[in-house]
Amino acid sequence: MLSILRSFTFLMLCSGLLIACSHTLKHSETTSKTKVAAAKSNQKSINTGDEIADLAKSLLGSPYKYGGASPKGFDCSGLVYYTHGKLGIRTPRTSLQQHKSAKNISLSKLHSGDLVFFTLNKASVSHVGIYLGNGRFIHAPKSGKRVTVSNLSDDFWRPRIVSGGRLY
Repeated sequence: MLSILRSFTFLMLCSGLLIACSHTLKHSETTSKTKVAAAKSNQKSINTGDEIADLAKSLLGSPYKYGGASPKGFDCSGLVYYTHGKLGIRTPRTSLQQHKSAKNISLSKLHSGDLVFFTLNKASVSHVGIYLGNGRFIHAPKSGKRVTVSNLSDDFWRPRIVSGGRLY
């Protein structure tokens, strides 16, 4: 009787270990799947950002037009609205609305296609550009100018930066 009890106890311990190992394997598989999905999502974001930046660069030299959102003429938020819209990304129309809708991104972590917001009137966000990398951004600056590339470290832009953001 004692030997049957020992055998039963041994079997119970072994089955408990098998269940624990099985649970660990399933948890490990789930964790790996989650990591792969996160990596794919991050890669998709980077690719989308590059597409936004490339599309914006193709519009260099387009004229500035207040309220414009087409290659015939852009204002700053119209450039963002147009590039994002071409890629199927729903985007608010004004720089302030874009700022409020964007996911905040630290300036030190900006990627191509992210947005950079500025205040030109000290009251609120009033200008937006599309980050290209290496401290450069593309934007439609003002009447009489064309879509151009500027640097965040320029004396004019550096003190006016409000934040970075992402709409995709």
